[in-house]
Amino acid sequence: MVVFKKILLMMMVLTLVSCAARPVSTSSQQPQQDMTLSDTATADNITPAEPATSDDYSAAAPQHQLSQFDTVWQRIGHQVKIKVPDNADIRAQRAFYKRHQKLLDEVSRRAEPFLYHIVLELEKRKMPVELALLPIVESSFNPLAQAGAPAGLWQMVPQTARNFGLKRNEWYDGRKDPIASTAATLDYLKYLYQLLGQDWLNAVAGYNSGEGTIERAIRRNQQAGKPIDFWSLNLPRKSTIYMPKWLALIDLVQKPEQYDVRWGYIANKPSIGFASIKGPVDMAQAASLAGLSLIELRKLNPAFRKSTTAPGGPYSLVLPLDKVAQFNSQSGQLKLQKVAATTGSYTVKAGDSLGSIAKRHQLTVTALRQANQLSSDQLQIGQKLTLPGISSSADSFAVSDNLGSEKTGGKKPSQHHSYQVKAGDNLWDLSREFKVDLMELARLNKLTKSSALKPGQKILIPTTANISLAKNSKNKDKNENTASYIVKSGDSLDKIARKHKVKLADLIRWNALRESSTLQPGQKLKVSGVR
Repeated sequence: MVVFKKILLMMMVLTLVSCAARPVSTSSQQPQQDMTLSDTATADNITPAEPATSDDYSAAAPQHQLSQFDTVWQRIGHQVKIKVPDNADIRAQRAFYKRHQKLLDEVSRRAEPFLYHIVLELEKRKMPVELALLPIVESSFNPLAQAGAPAGLWQMVPQTARNFGLKRNEWYDGRKDPIASTAATLDYLKYLYQLLGQDWLNAVAGYNSGEGTIERAIRRNQQAGKPIDFWSLNLPRKSTIYMPKWLALIDLVQKPEQYDVRWGYIANKPSIGFASIKGPVDMAQAASLAGLSLIELRKLNPAFRKSTTAPGGPYSLVLPLDKVAQFNSQSGQLKLQKVAATTGSYTVKAGDSLGSIAKRHQLTVTALRQANQLSSDQLQIGQKLTLPGISSSADSFAVSDNLGSEKTGGKKPSQHHSYQVKAGDNLWDLSREFKVDLMELARLNKLTKSSALKPGQKILIPTTANISLAKNSKNKDKNENTASYIVKSGDSLDKIARKHKVKLADLIRWNALRESSTLQPGQKLKVSGVR
């Protein structure tokens, strides 16, 4: 009897163990999403990949889990959901970034203050964190980048900026505000996602090439009974030129070791904070109260175009997180600057040009263009233009004919060096040659950082320049014949870089270009840097 009970007990134990080992099937379980890239070699054409639906982004990892990562790059790589196909274009872009590690290093340096904020915004909106890599493609994470009409980290055009609430005037350009432009861009991308078949790749393609191009392709597929995800659309190559770059970056962030690249360290925690300012204040005073240099403050707040913040407000001033409390404790010392408001309007007449209108009203063409958010100088008869007022703050100045002084309100004029532009010169190189801030140099001469310089033109160099002008002029003359190159038909940036035995990344940087910039025959390029 005892033996029988022992046998019965053993059988019950074995039954329980068997039940515990058996998998339980429930209808609520979902298969784990494949987070890896396809390992299958495919044709060199764009390879279809499953479109990501809105549900793919509805359940981000809890913040306490995401905070465990050491860097923001790891945080992004961990959450990648968009599948990256394997094709020749993407392989070529991966190889390009691998060859240009210095470019990635520069991107990391520029992205450091803002990348964590962008990622957090994407997570809050339940949007793909991979979108945080788009500024690398658009601007190399340079908030001051401007290539014609597009500007800022996200390279927004004026019309889109207006549509999504960004202010833009002679004092402030919201496209160059990394915080405001991020909010506007994410709003626009979410709009495009809903408009273009709820496909994030369609949204990115629409962002770069125009929503109309993608809409028409979707409509054609719908009429033919075909799928409307990005990989199924028949799009002109020029409409998708940015896609392989972005997808390659997704690969490189997700698997940097596999592709032998490294990302500069950006801590997975906030590095910036915000302080409210009520009206136009002197940037130099604000920097002093925060314990920063003016250059440091300007780098965090590149949207302010003058030495005084914009009238109106309140505005948020971006500061290093550890400087916010210090600034707030002393913000009562900020002196509001007196600035003139808009003075009126003007109706365009036959024969008018921006130049003639600006001259008639004692304005600069740049100020007139900015005040009216014009992307070109073309005017129409009957068009109304805003005439901006003249600032009475420390930023208001007029340059004399001999380019030797700056008038600042009632203050004693400051003396500046005068420099005559040589062939191949640009503001970026001159700012480094004379060891001055690029934006300060551009502001002093009423230029933008990408303004073209003409040989013989005279520009002002701030008195802070720590370099011998005579010595540098001599060096310029010595290198004049070898420092520049005239673009010929069939040239490309890569071809020119190889011809002159310089790095492509350096050639792009010296000429304030982008990798995708189109060259024109006759265009002059700098092919050597300041030694």
